[in-house]
Amino acid sequence: MDLRIRKKAVLFSLMSVLFSILFVTIFSTNFTSTYTDRLPGSNIRIKVLDDYTKNFETYVGESIKISTYRTLDAITKYRVTSSLGFFNNFSDFNRTFNNCIMCGFVNCSNKTAANNCSLDQYDIISRMENIKALTLQELNINMTYQIQDIEIRQNYPFEVQLIVNITYNVTDNSGKTNYAQWNKNEIVSQPVSIIGLLDPAGYINDSTNKYNRTIKRYSGICEFNEQCWNFTNTEQFYEEESFRQYKGGISFLQRYWNDNNASDCCGIETILHPQELNPPNLNESYIDNYYWKNIYVCNDSVHIVNISLGSDDVHFDESTAARYGLNAQNYCPQ
Repeated sequence: MDLRIRKKAVLFSLMSVLFSILFVTIFSTNFTSTYTDRLPGSNIRIKVLDDYTKNFETYVGESIKISTYRTLDAITKYRVTSSLGFFNNFSDFNRTFNNCIMCGFVNCSNKTAANNCSLDQYDIISRMENIKALTLQELNINMTYQIQDIEIRQNYPFEVQLIVNITYNVTDNSGKTNYAQWNKNEIVSQPVSIIGLLDPAGYINDSTNKYNRTIKRYSGICEFNEQCWNFTNTEQFYEEESFRQYKGGISFLQRYWNDNNASDCCGIETILHPQELNPPNLNESYIDNYYWKNIYVCNDSVHIVNISLGSDDVHFDESTAARYGLNAQNYCPQ
């Protein structure tokens, strides 16, 4: 399936969840009103506002999920199309991420075509403005908000966590100031799956644009058992082109600044195919992080072995071959 179709399907699903939640509130509110005619009008409106406020965190969470997914995808492509390469460090990445997710531009103070993250109105402010307009139109509620802070972190291998500090005010739009108003500050923590996103490490590293592998989670029998690897399981993992959790690997976020420090909580790794490498360096290990960082290059102390997986000759450093339960003759040095 085409990569763009898969991503559109993911985003359509996220958008469906968001608007279904909002419309459930709208229609359940209308339904409730028909059974509360004996209550004073002020009580009905207070209940409408109260229901909306109770669900507000859910609205924000679903908006964050959509915006985060689109922003991570956009930043990966932006670094390549702009010939910028990897970020210098987390702070460098975080600055661009915060700007892109907030306003859709690399620099919110300089919204030029060159700085456009190409989010197509999927930044948080655009999403929140859509909710604000829909709330006023369908519920006759005024909602104002201010995003105080955004933080991205990673605690699990196949998802990132976005924490948003948001202050908002909810008031009735009927002009009856004596009804009620809500002023609240919420810390919204939203997990966001990375499944289906481009692998930043390879995509940014490959100037030929031949490598376009997306994150797919390995779920075979060795997923949580490092001792079960053998030729059969390794070949299946290789042919899936999936990523597996591995404490010695680097996390998804680390791949944006080409970090080589192992991530105990969130490390992942995959085995590269020679066809993706255009052409492959035959004297290196094809484990993704090792290859992109040139960690295991054949010399007197580093031996590279050749294993036939499927129809491919795949190169491993000796220590990794042992991890995967593989036995082979030296490829280099002879």
